[in-house]
Amino acid sequence: MYATVSDLETWLAPEPAPANALRLLETASDLLDAALTGAQYDPDNPDVLEVLRRACVRQVHWMLDRDDETGATDDMQSMSVGGRSFTRRTVGEGAGAAPRIAPQAATVLRNSGLLTMWPLVVG
Repeated sequence: MYATVSDLETWLAPEPAPANALRLLETASDLLDAALTGAQYDPDNPDVLEVLRRACVRQVHWMLDRDDETGATDDMQSMSVGGRSFTRRTVGEGAGAAPRIAPQAATVLRNSGLLTMWPLVVG
């Protein structure tokens, strides 16, 4: 994992980290790894590790805001709760969407030079 629960708590303050913080951090780290496939960087460089930490907590924050840690609603166009109405994208942008990284995490990676292409981002 690129960040710790303590890192996440610092980012989310004054809110506490959720009970599933470790799972969210692991998932976020996996998504960042997927986004960086093919990128060249030194995984032992402290500056790189700091960028990955910052991107990881932003990814988790985004997952929390979306209330979707699994990516199950990535292709959701609309949703209602009372009366249960769901609409999935079937054509165009977002159709059959796969897990993506948060726009804020992509910005951290791109600004650092680690991510030189544009990842698929929901939002």
